[in-house]
Amino acid sequence: MKKKCKMRRMTKILSILAAAMFLTAALTGCQSAGTELSDKFDEETVKSEAMKAIELFNDRDYEGICDMGTQEFKDLLTYEEYKEQCDPFLDKCGEFKEISKTVVMGSKDKKTGAEYGGAVMVGTYEDGKIQFTIGFDEDMKLVQFLIK
Repeated sequence: MKKKCKMRRMTKILSILAAAMFLTAALTGCQSAGTELSDKFDEETVKSEAMKAIELFNDRDYEGICDMGTQEFKDLLTYEEYKEQCDPFLDKCGEFKEISKTVVMGSKDKKTGAEYGGAVMVGTYEDGKIQFTIGFDEDMKLVQFLIK
């Protein structure tokens, strides 16, 4: 019984990761080939919500980031896993200075018709830069928060 439950959870996680990879490709692809933001999204709202997530990241409030997300997003990583993955970036890069670049884009899942809006933002820190790829569903729930 436990094995069946694990398999279902793994299948669900793989599906979510596939969707996240699709959104990443759409949001970080060549700007000229990018998809325009759907009229279901307001560009300023996408930017401000993405900035809220970055502020939570900078405050190391990973639980707050999770709270912004869809249930699938929340199921992807625990607070502790976010901490393990994000703290090294903040430890290395130091204090946040500003967002130096922002690109807002959209994407559409051809199978489901679901539309997504998101932003790729580059944060400048005292000792480096962090690129954020942040995606939202039509309800402005976080579906993706990637850093590199």
